Amino acid sequence: MSCYLRYMKDVLEEANLHPEGRAERKEVDLTIRKVVGMKTGDKCNVVWKEVKVWLQDEDKKKLLTEKLKN
Repeated sequence: MSCYLRYMKDVLEEANLHPEGRAERKEVDLTIRKVVGMKTGDKCNVVWKEVKVWLQDEDKKKLLTEKLKN
């Protein structure tokens, strides 16, 4: 589900998100998947690979953070 969220603490912190329970982490995961163009059924490692690309591009990282705030 959200195997990569632990690596995104800086982005989540900047978006003022602190998902605690399973349901909250799932909601954040689904939002991230939507933003980066992945499907709900895509495997976590595939999603993480795409998210890493986004995190390395400052403009995409900023967009991801903004989308998470909303």
